[in-house]
Amino acid sequence: MISIDYSLIIVILNFVLLLIVLNKILYKPIKKFLEERQKTLVSDLDEAKESRTQAEKLVEEKSSELKQSAEEIRKMKSAATRDAEDKAKDIMKNAKDQEKRILQDTEKQLETEKVKVMGEIEDELTVMVAELSSKFLSEKLDEKKDKELIKKIISERGSN
Repeated sequence: MISIDYSLIIVILNFVLLLIVLNKILYKPIKKFLEERQKTLVSDLDEAKESRTQAEKLVEEKSSELKQSAEEIRKMKSAATRDAEDKAKDIMKNAKDQEKRILQDTEKQLETEKVKVMGEIEDELTVMVAELSSKFLSEKLDEKKDKELIKKIISERGSN
């Protein structure tokens, strides 16, 4: 038969006792530490995924805001360009209108001056012709009749 030695039983008991002590002192705390560590890692990964999702949303929002801002800037720029062109057209139109008014006023003034000068010339011519005719005829008829006759002759010559 097999003989059992007491030392073998003591070694087995010692081994079992060691397993129990190691289980209570080392294995359970290490297992607990590893479980907590794994929970921490899982929660950190979840937070990282959530943070990444939020970051992507922020990037999309900022990108859309940037596109909207660029569109608004483009619209504002085109509106400003249109306004500037409209103002330039208005300024040019006003300048042309003013130029026409000035030309019309100048033409009216010239016409008025022309009529005035023509009247003065006619008066002077009338006087000169009356004096000349009185010298040639030695007799002056009537100054009023002379002026009328001379004006009639001048107007007939002016119309030809």
